[in-house]
Amino acid sequence: MKVWHAVEVEIAKAAEQAVTPQLWNAGTTGIEVSEDAPDRLTLRAYFAAAPDVATLRGEIERALGFLHLPATALHRLEALTVADQDWLAEWKKGYEPMEIGARLLIAPSWKRAGLAATERLIIQIDPGMAFGTGTHETTRGCLELLEKYWPPKVPAPALLDVGTGTGILAIAALKLCPTATVIGFDVDPEAITVAEENAEINEVGDALTLEVNKLAAYRGQEFDVVVANLTADVITDLAANFTQVIKGQGTLIVSGILREQGDDVLSLLARCSFDVLESKPDGEWISFALRSQKTQRI
Repeated sequence: MKVWHAVEVEIAKAAEQAVTPQLWNAGTTGIEVSEDAPDRLTLRAYFAAAPDVATLRGEIERALGFLHLPATALHRLEALTVADQDWLAEWKKGYEPMEIGARLLIAPSWKRAGLAATERLIIQIDPGMAFGTGTHETTRGCLELLEKYWPPKVPAPALLDVGTGTGILAIAALKLCPTATVIGFDVDPEAITVAEENAEINEVGDALTLEVNKLAAYRGQEFDVVVANLTADVITDLAANFTQVIKGQGTLIVSGILREQGDDVLSLLARCSFDVLESKPDGEWISFALRSQKTQRI
């Protein structure tokens, strides 16, 4: 039986913006968030290998200090091991179908048969150990912006999903425009395995390209829309690379950004010739749609 590693972190709610980026930096494949009280959260972060808990604690404490939060904002940090079926059973308890935007409905495959007749586009997502089920504010923000800005009014539109996770954004793009070229990639082979399974469930496996890769591999290709639900630090690291894979006047959709980080992210993307089209705040998070102002190739 495969065993996954997890770290459970109990924190003051105000500390989420400090703790979440450190969990992603440590290599988590996904984070569950539960609100234990109005002022307290528990984060459970999953890892493919046992993380260095002592180092993680130190990074969290440094991040708390940087944001002028007391060390007591970290109430508990505990390492766990979780069996595959136990993790999936926990997801199944609370994972319900969710309407997003005007046209999309996200549902786990085990709830598909019980759905009432609907004109919405149904996207079935089973999370496996990858991030992105539609329930998190960052994924929801990306989907709402994707519905608005995709597909563009161009022949044969193309979309690149950076860090595809479960494949939810790439699958949604194909549901919204079945004739498009859609590529999703991730650095994590486990995520691509999950995304491929979800593509088959949604009957888009033959149309969707899913790859283990890095953004630099697509340099020179130009996509009409690029979506990236990552973290603020990863987005800023990739800012210049986005310019190299998007068409002039193309749309970049980014999320995984805490509200407090939004201005810094936008400032850097502006230096890379991106102008803001729309911002979409949701809880502690914010998603952005931006327009590329680089010179269009002729």
